[in-house]
Amino acid sequence: MAVVTALLVASVLTTSMASMASSQPTPSRPKPTVVLVHGAFADASGWSDEIRRLHNDGYPVLAPANPLRGIASDAAYIRSVLATI
Repeated sequence: MAVVTALLVASVLTTSMASMASSQPTPSRPKPTVVLVHGAFADASGWSDEIRRLHNDGYPVLAPANPLRGIASDAAYIRSVLATI
């Protein structure tokens, strides 16, 4: 009987502790940085409306100027920008 009572108490405590933990506010985490990369025949200014909306929602945003010199060199440049985040 003591074992059954101990198991019931442990079950109730575990359940109540889990519900208390889930009801407490979680600390806010920083939002991920959004990187917007333009394509050919464009520049980063084309993202201005999206950047404004994302900033208003609390997201950090980068819109690097893609040099458009070729796939390999552009990819290397964007990779270097991403490495700074």
